[in-house]
Amino acid sequence: MYLQCWAVMCCNVPQERVFKASGSNNFYMAMLLVILFLSTLPAIYTIVSIPPSFDCGPFSGKNRMFDVIHETLESDFPPWFSKVFSYASNPGLVLPFILLMVLAIYYLQSTSKSYREANVELKKKLQMVISVLFFL
Repeated sequence: MYLQCWAVMCCNVPQERVFKASGSNNFYMAMLLVILFLSTLPAIYTIVSIPPSFDCGPFSGKNRMFDVIHETLESDFPPWFSKVFSYASNPGLVLPFILLMVLAIYYLQSTSKSYREANVELKKKLQMVISVLFFL
């Protein structure tokens, strides 16, 4: 019990500045992120799948606009760099990496929530100990 009391006194330090609107700020930032991703979808679709016109400057004669990137990597960079880029842009690597990042964010968020709940419980125990000591 004394160890828990010490942990609450040392580790549970309140913020110097009070954040009153942090919940609405997080919602606003999440909405901005979703809108950013949604706004980039048409441009990504155009670059990846729609063939360019014949008179389209650097993209003329290509099947897709994205082919210019592969051509540049093959001609202007060393061969090992284009091989590394092709492996890194492989969906078999990108999708598990994104899934791993989502799982890590979920894990960190859940541990943060559990630490917050543990701090609340330790505060309650500390208040009970102080009230018992005060009445003795």
